[in-house]
Amino acid sequence: MGYASDLGTGTVHSLCPVTGYPRTQYGHLLDTADPHDGRPILGWEKSGTELPNFTSPYGHLFYAIGSGDDFLCFDFADVNAGPRGRFIILHATINSETGGFIEDAPHGYQVMPANSMAEQAAVVREAFGMADQAVEWCMHNDIRHSTKGWNQNDRFFPLSVAQHLSPWRFKRRDGTQLSLRKNNRAALKIAHSLAFCAARATGGQ
Repeated sequence: MGYASDLGTGTVHSLCPVTGYPRTQYGHLLDTADPHDGRPILGWEKSGTELPNFTSPYGHLFYAIGSGDDFLCFDFADVNAGPRGRFIILHATINSETGGFIEDAPHGYQVMPANSMAEQAAVVREAFGMADQAVEWCMHNDIRHSTKGWNQNDRFFPLSVAQHLSPWRFKRRDGTQLSLRKNNRAALKIAHSLAFCAARATGGQ
């Protein structure tokens, strides 16, 4: 959900058969709208066209788990695919200053339908899962998580996804960025209710 200047661009490789949007050779969806006026970009469907990214975890650098040198950062985007429905992109990137690399986390790019309550619950569960994997990555690599600098509480990303999908569930004081950053108990309870109670109600589907 970063600003246009944070997101950067990618080159069209093919069209996604599920969403109909163009995508890069790495499978990342690209926005067909001009970030300045919202009009469709000419030639958006043609291979080789340069288009804005929907997500850029490291460019946005708003959600992060880890240390000042080694961390996972996250981003998400809400995509309206017209008659194909609504989709949420969840994107996680590993940045390792000590290792000298930056790359997508394993299973760190997910495009998920978000039309029904069950689908939205699955999106929130996936966001929690990405955050859990980041914590495990830190433990496995002896990285001590710190909330200094750009890093945040390790629940900030999934709580923000839940609040985006169901803002009406969050009371005004429980849906503020400050509450989500501080892992507010009420906000966490609401997010868990959305993710896991909905799953039980639909048999985990």
